[in-house]
Amino acid sequence: MKKTYIRRHHEVSLAMIAMSLTPAAAQQRPNILYIMCDDMGYGDLSCYGQQHFQTPNIDLLARQGMRMTSAYAGSPVSAPSRASLMTGQHSGHCHVRGNKEYWSGRVEYGKNVDYAVVGQEPYDPHHVLLPEIFKAEGYRTGMFGKWAGGYEGSVSTPDKRGVDEFFGYICQFQAHLYYPNFLNRYSRERGDTGVVREVLQENILHSMFGDDYNRRTQYSADLIHKRALAWLRRQKKGEPFLGLFTYTLPHAELRQPNDSLLQSFRGKLLPEREYRGDEPSRYNPTPEAHAQFAAMITRLDAQVGEIMKVLEEQGLAGNTVLIFTSDNGPHEEGGADPVYFNHDGKFRGLKRSTHEGGIRIPFIVRWPGHVKAGSQSDFPFAFYDLMPTFCDIAGIRDYERRYRRPQPEVTLQGTFPVRVSPPDYFDGISILPTLTGRGRQSQHDHLYWEFHETDMLAVRQGRWKLVVQRGMCRLYDLEVDPHEDSDLASQQPDFVRSLVRKIYEDHTDNPLFPITLPALQ
Repeated sequence: MKKTYIRRHHEVSLAMIAMSLTPAAAQQRPNILYIMCDDMGYGDLSCYGQQHFQTPNIDLLARQGMRMTSAYAGSPVSAPSRASLMTGQHSGHCHVRGNKEYWSGRVEYGKNVDYAVVGQEPYDPHHVLLPEIFKAEGYRTGMFGKWAGGYEGSVSTPDKRGVDEFFGYICQFQAHLYYPNFLNRYSRERGDTGVVREVLQENILHSMFGDDYNRRTQYSADLIHKRALAWLRRQKKGEPFLGLFTYTLPHAELRQPNDSLLQSFRGKLLPEREYRGDEPSRYNPTPEAHAQFAAMITRLDAQVGEIMKVLEEQGLAGNTVLIFTSDNGPHEEGGADPVYFNHDGKFRGLKRSTHEGGIRIPFIVRWPGHVKAGSQSDFPFAFYDLMPTFCDIAGIRDYERRYRRPQPEVTLQGTFPVRVSPPDYFDGISILPTLTGRGRQSQHDHLYWEFHETDMLAVRQGRWKLVVQRGMCRLYDLEVDPHEDSDLASQQPDFVRSLVRKIYEDHTDNPLFPITLPALQ
């Protein structure tokens, strides 16, 4: 069996890393701007087959760059998928493997009572994060949207993990409200010493639920986007930046301003769907879930268009790698209707499932002069491949050795207890050769996922996909069965055994996120 490693959390000084390294020397190092929306399914863009509405700006981005058809999230749910991006680790090695949340204390905002401390399980401070690497290498780093990598005041908040400027939600549970009581901010430029709350004074005059909620006016998706554009306008040529725009659209709740954009869908997507709300989950009701969802993705598309425009205006577009993707598959929370909007049923499963529908995502890359316009790739990769890819793009060499952190010794209990230092894993490969068509592309032997809430694992090796739930194995041939309907496990027992062995090679026990492993035969 795999060993269980429980790591002590303490803060590791990024300055110590930076002092020991020489930043990459190229004056015109590329900027990287990564836009990751929340719970958008593979078929929710018109360039990926959506028929109910159009996404012209994202479609244009696809025509100007490469559309990836076998891109995978790090996990089928938000926090661990983002953790895979940030750590370069798959969910068998990464510390954060689920949406474990922390809520404590009470604080009053006007007529509303909220939590005093909120957030998710912190990223392991003994493992370097993507923005820490780029900050140490001379990049300016900004993040706007969801953090979900540590609760407020923990060892892992943006100010402690290499982010120069942050605005959005530290806690993804708070992000269930699009008209929240507060958002979180950290700005090194303005002298913040840590993450603070910015209270939304107009919102707190009204209740978080019920009819009074409709009178709130400060819409978080617009506020976050506005702050992100302001940061982007301050970037200059020759001063490379890493922007992580982790926007919350189109995640539930299905609410937004009652403007011309929403009105353009009202009464058009019939039969309309009414949603009565879920107060404990902070999802307010809506009588028009279909119109809300279509308008939210259309709003997101407009925001992507504004980002593209600012890059052009600032003279940054030609030297910026611009990426658009989603953190996992579509949800059915808050009134969302993935069956209606993905009526072709190309993939099976939703968010929280390791079937294709839960983890296969849209992924578009534009990089003028390097990525061929109008191209397409079916090369399979996952979020943990983005750290080495981004480092390759920026000319950051040998990052795994240079940024590997000393691991604390832990005691392994048993007949003869011993103290060991667990390995510091990096699981990704660079997909830069696939993006540019230059150089030899390395290949994964397989891709790996695990998710404890639904007790599911998955391994993809070439055309084959093993899905495990509660220890039971199913085998699919994705080349002929992308919907994963025909279980071939009984016909291929030897191959199933070989893929099960891959699970045991990749999985390390984590008591916070237990999972049922299949029998090893």
